[in-house]
Amino acid sequence: MANPKFKSGNEMIYPQIIDLKNEARAVPISIDGGIVRHDPFPEGGSVSVRLLKFSSGATTCRHNHGEVEFWTVISGGVRIHLDEKTFLLLGGESIRIDPLRRHRIEALDSGAVMQTVWWHSRAAFDEAISTKEATAKDRPLLLVPAMLTPNGQMHIGHASGPFLHADVLRRIAETRDREVFVLQGTHGHLEHIAIAADAAGLEYYQLAEKNTACFQEALDRLNAVPDIFLGTEPDRRGKAVVLEVFKRLCSKGLIAEREYLVPYDVESGRFRVDAFVHGKCPYCGGYASGHECEDCGALVVDAELQDPVDLEGHSLERRPLKRLFLNLAPMHDALESFASRSFLPIYANHYIESWLSRGLPEVCISNPNREGIRIPIPGFECQRFNITIEHVPRHLLALEMIREKSGRPALWYQIPRDEMPELNILFGADNAFGRLLVIPGVLSALDLHEMLPRRIFVNQMLTLDGKKFSTSRNHAIWVNDIAAKETGEPLRFYLCRRRPDGSVEDFSLSSYESWKRNFWDGRLLRSTGKANQVIERVATDELPCPGQWSATDIAFLAECRRFNAEVRARFEADYPDVRQLTHAIEAFVDAIDRYSCSVLHVPAAAKENEALDRTAARAVTFALVGLCVAAYPLIPDFAVRIAGSLGLGVPKLSWLDRDWMAESVRLPESIGARGGE
Repeated sequence: MANPKFKSGNEMIYPQIIDLKNEARAVPISIDGGIVRHDPFPEGGSVSVRLLKFSSGATTCRHNHGEVEFWTVISGGVRIHLDEKTFLLLGGESIRIDPLRRHRIEALDSGAVMQTVWWHSRAAFDEAISTKEATAKDRPLLLVPAMLTPNGQMHIGHASGPFLHADVLRRIAETRDREVFVLQGTHGHLEHIAIAADAAGLEYYQLAEKNTACFQEALDRLNAVPDIFLGTEPDRRGKAVVLEVFKRLCSKGLIAEREYLVPYDVESGRFRVDAFVHGKCPYCGGYASGHECEDCGALVVDAELQDPVDLEGHSLERRPLKRLFLNLAPMHDALESFASRSFLPIYANHYIESWLSRGLPEVCISNPNREGIRIPIPGFECQRFNITIEHVPRHLLALEMIREKSGRPALWYQIPRDEMPELNILFGADNAFGRLLVIPGVLSALDLHEMLPRRIFVNQMLTLDGKKFSTSRNHAIWVNDIAAKETGEPLRFYLCRRRPDGSVEDFSLSSYESWKRNFWDGRLLRSTGKANQVIERVATDELPCPGQWSATDIAFLAECRRFNAEVRARFEADYPDVRQLTHAIEAFVDAIDRYSCSVLHVPAAAKENEALDRTAARAVTFALVGLCVAAYPLIPDFAVRIAGSLGLGVPKLSWLDRDWMAESVRLPESIGARGGE
């Protein structure tokens, strides 16, 4: 009898002979997409082993995992798709796959057999994470939030998503001395604007310009003014970039003419496309316009809407219409490669994978609309490009504007690839299709791989009293109505506090006003005011060195260091969690308040207390420096005011490295200028 093996963990009391070349003897087996699997040492122990036999052409799904994996081909051959590379692995050859590397195995012939052994290594996993998170710090950072449709003003549902978050990320990058640009603007050509213009009795661009001005005012009130702003109507260069991109896509065979039966209004004699038609989404069954589904975020072809109706709810006929389409199917490998090279949030990862598995569609890029850039193709003179083809050209136009600002003007296709900025995009989940599939696909088709988005920030929806914000139904709180230039900071902080990351969040005006009274007008001002009183006890032109120490001082200093460590970790993270940052700030404000109260409770007149007061003044200075660094991305004016009260400038992350118990601190002449006074 054979000797027993593995009496604990993955138990195999007696060895078995496994011959996957003879499928009948491979017991137990499971069949998965033409792959016979046998698990002699199943998952769960320190080491796991699996034997695989492939049918010809069988393939695994592309995936990654946290374990180290070691493959050996026993017979036949397989094609390995590893991250962005593809190569062959033949009988007798082995390869190690480190954690988080995306891979797919494809059989070259029937009967290919391979063994995979995997185990967990924390060191290898941590190294993989650090490699994934490494950034090219020498390249500028370009932040591009989804742009607002100027069919109305900006409401706080808009602000809570990509618009404010882009400014927060910009300021985090600035504290780390990173060169950063924010591209913002109003959408190009969507028929939502035409509908609102008709209702207001205005021309298309008149309404767009009016609402764009309101939008810019809202950004100014939120202290979130971008570096580059693009309006709805493109200038000459803006139109030229769209045509340049279109011609290159045509040269690669990615533009096709297609004829569909499109919803048609007999009474007006017009095709009802884009926002002029509504119905059920062909993908999820949810409510959708002829452009985009509000539920699943898919771009929708109006011809595929189920039960299409016009804006008044009247049923529509269908008549043939020939238009231009962008074919995404040839971009499959490029998008799979994009998903492999990027460490994506879970929503983005699942979204891209779901479309890759179901098949990439053709996307309509032209419509018989009234406004937009004309199509330069015979037979399509009466059609205009829609917003889908304008996404990437706006990014490229921003590249040219950045170069112009730097004094080194160049057209987008003349810019060296290693001088391209690192692109980060921000958007709501209902805009996912264009940002996760169209933009990366078109950038890849243009061979602009260095411009593929490195980080992707997706937010869910902010509701108002449990219902969706709606510009058309006027169910909204407009930024310009709730915030003035001087009072925008508490709204900034609160919207970051309620940012809808991962799940829908609800906004209530009464809850906001209650929080503002309690924290902003109460605890925050009280805490910083008391901290200033502690400093004033010993204040001269220069803050004195510490004197005598107490247990209270030592405990508070430890609290400051813990807070600073948390701030650093959040600022240096690939995906900073601003919600948690707001909660950490609120808790630290309370800690400053408690410490300052304990100091001020002791009379200042007694000479024996002077040495203790010097230590306390240094401790609260240490705390205020950490607070203003943490607060700067969220409430920059407040943070700069606190820093100014200590004789400092714009907060930098490097301040957290300095020992403020010994650092020279020269106070401004007017102590009353401190924040909180």
